Amino acid sequence: MMSLHIRARAFFSIVACVLSIQSAGISQAAAINYGDFSDIPPGSVMYLDVTESSFSDPVPLYGAPTIIGDMLDFDPFGFGATGSGSIPYTDVTDGQLNFSMTTSGPGIAGLTLFESGDYRFTGSGTTTTSVGAAASISVEITHINGNALLNYINVFASASVDYNIVSNPPSGLQQWTLLFNINFANALIQAGYNPQVDLVTGADVAIDNQLSALSETTSTSIIAKKNFQVTTTYVPEPTSLALLACGAAMIFRRNRH
Repeated sequence: MMSLHIRARAFFSIVACVLSIQSAGISQAAAINYGDFSDIPPGSVMYLDVTESSFSDPVPLYGAPTIIGDMLDFDPFGFGATGSGSIPYTDVTDGQLNFSMTTSGPGIAGLTLFESGDYRFTGSGTTTTSVGAAASISVEITHINGNALLNYINVFASASVDYNIVSNPPSGLQQWTLLFNINFANALIQAGYNPQVDLVTGADVAIDNQLSALSETTSTSIIAKKNFQVTTTYVPEPTSLALLACGAAMIFRRNRH
């Protein structure tokens, strides 16, 4: 996972300059609030004020989510980047999701992000002709055991993938995927809490997602996002932990014979 963090930092540093230039002419970020969503069947978690925004492109990029169990499922339309021009060219599309989470049931252990799409190169070029996808999740833990915190606990995770025309020669559409998770346990321990007893029941979430496409005078590059999912994971209940412990003990005894 450390390599993913290093690559993500490098990717964000590249696109930060491009975004600053693109954003200079945009006086106010566009945003769409899709409202509140409950898990299906209801009872575990509520996603409040699910909002998308972008400093680089008109919204919507993600579109309104649907709920599949404890998953927010998006079907992006028009979330892509294209590099094409008579001079070296860079296109960056940045989309952000914000929402709050609350639960009266099991404690929230973390989030898992999965996204996928396709990319394509045409022409010829060097490793400069490339595409990339990067994502970050920033979480402020606001409630533990139903009680509001005076000092929020911050958690962060990021990852990225990238491809270039040399390592991935033109051959039509090719698929890319990005999968990683953010876990609250270490942050809770560092703040003096016990993750099995002090359960996260409220949090504010910000997810930033970027696609980039770089091209040269003899090439084009295209990348698009087709699927985006955010899934909530929960702290196992004590009975589940006991069953897991019993199962592990039985396997251990069996392996000793």
